[in-house]
Amino acid sequence: MTYLVERPRWGADGRDLKAESIWRTLRAFGAPVVQADLWLDVGCGSGGVAEALAARGTFVVGVDPEPWPEWRVARDEYPNLDFVVGRFDSAELAIQDSTVDIVVCNQVYEHVNDPQQLIVNLFRVLRPGGIVYFAGPNLLWPIEPHVFWPLVHWLPRRFALKLMRALGSERMGDLDANSAHRWRLEAWFKRAGFAYRNALRVRASEDARSGLPGKLLRGLSRHAPEFLWTLLLPVAPGFVYLLLRPDGVE
Repeated sequence: MTYLVERPRWGADGRDLKAESIWRTLRAFGAPVVQADLWLDVGCGSGGVAEALAARGTFVVGVDPEPWPEWRVARDEYPNLDFVVGRFDSAELAIQDSTVDIVVCNQVYEHVNDPQQLIVNLFRVLRPGGIVYFAGPNLLWPIEPHVFWPLVHWLPRRFALKLMRALGSERMGDLDANSAHRWRLEAWFKRAGFAYRNALRVRASEDARSGLPGKLLRGLSRHAPEFLWTLLLPVAPGFVYLLLRPDGVE
């Protein structure tokens, strides 16, 4: 197997804190995080989140389009951790139907060629009663989160790249994500068969970061009224959903 020599351009720092926040959020919603037989981390990259979850004793499989050097070390350290090379928006991905208890799909949907097929695959691999932690950026947020430029993701891609080049940007190669708004995502969830719940407030309350960022999120989650969260959801920087495959749905 040929491994990539570059690290993911989005970085691997803080993956343990991301895993902790995901774990807490799922647990707050009553997901069987400890009893789950199998977790799947979709778009796992170098494997930091999958490794942190495996450290808790759960069996985790990470999926990514390319293998990473860090996978070797993680596999050696955790016998309950494995990795699979594959595109999760492909209908041919070799993950058996109805075998996974919990899927983590964190900041992935905007990077795949076919996000609808991704969501269909999430439903397919879940056992009835299984749950997906699904998070990603919001198209309507005015700052593109990969290049940190305002409004460029609202423009035709070719024009946006020309504009960034003319203004001296060195991050044009990062403008390759295709985010969606709330209504499109929720339509895809329904079409796949999922029940879903907005978990943004709970995710904020369970943020594992220390210091000012974590304190601000936890304080906002405690003191902002529920109707305000609902009102602001369409224009939030990103989304966090919990997707449930209902029992008895095949």
